[in-house]
Amino acid sequence: MYRRPSLHASLTVAAVAAVAALGLSACSDPGSTSNAGSNSSANASAAGASNVTTTWGLKPVDSVTALVPADVKDKAIQNGIYNDFAPQDFEENGQLVGIQPDIVLALSEVMGVKVNNVSVGTFDSLIPGLSSGRYDISSADFGVTKPRLAQVDFVSEFAVGTSFASKTGSGITVESATDLCGHSVGVLSGSYFIDQVNQASADCAKAGKAAVTLQTYPDDGARLLAVSNGRSELTATTTDAMAYAIKSQSLPLTLQKFVYQPLELGIALKKGSTLGPAMQAAMKEIVSNGTYAKILKKWGVSDIAYGSADKVTLYTNASQLPG
Repeated sequence: MYRRPSLHASLTVAAVAAVAALGLSACSDPGSTSNAGSNSSANASAAGASNVTTTWGLKPVDSVTALVPADVKDKAIQNGIYNDFAPQDFEENGQLVGIQPDIVLALSEVMGVKVNNVSVGTFDSLIPGLSSGRYDISSADFGVTKPRLAQVDFVSEFAVGTSFASKTGSGITVESATDLCGHSVGVLSGSYFIDQVNQASADCAKAGKAAVTLQTYPDDGARLLAVSNGRSELTATTTDAMAYAIKSQSLPLTLQKFVYQPLELGIALKKGSTLGPAMQAAMKEIVSNGTYAKILKKWGVSDIAYGSADKVTLYTNASQLPG
């Protein structure tokens, strides 16, 4: 979520069409799966070089595999993963690509297990899927928040702030939270951006300013289309995702200067999952051996990387969060 690409300011019919196409493709075939334990090399797609990586060339690490629960070793871990949030997780020619699939692949290799990625087009179905046992983990760029820690555990990956974008030429400038006052902000349904926008709105009320109008959308294609066609005045998501979408799709949006408070992001596990310690150890291993840095560099987001494996945390309760 985090390179600082140049922005394309021109408003074109093609740009809006691209957003609409993204929304449609992200909702297709929500039950499709891909195996993250393959050993073949990355291949080329019809559109050019593929973003698919099928191995990081890692071997199982004894200290990590010793922590993998016995009932997991002989089956594929089911990973619920959102398919519409580039560069974290999205579909390319029918295959999942992005930071999250790449990290999970590396984790599976050092854990000595297979992971089955279950592509899901509705983000807010993932935590219920964990709670019901449909998924063992969910690598979907979750913000680690107190309400979520009441439902699931997390292994942290990095910390990222929230950015805002407006339609180019709108005249809107956001340099502080109170600059959101009186504007409509579109966010993904089920995301932690809802809480952040509501907090900003509360700050507006304290300052005697107009509230922020919260608008939610079922997927990121719909969210981006809404701000592109003026239905929402602003849209909010993680800094990396916002910049990546604007650049890769030549969207008629301007990235605002203001970045809302960084939040730890992580892989979610069912509450009390015995996989937690193994996942934490595996994450620390790929940070230490350099694979984590390679993955973030591949996606142009090296600036969000942990500087030390000690930063990797297994969150199991809200008391671990700052404040």
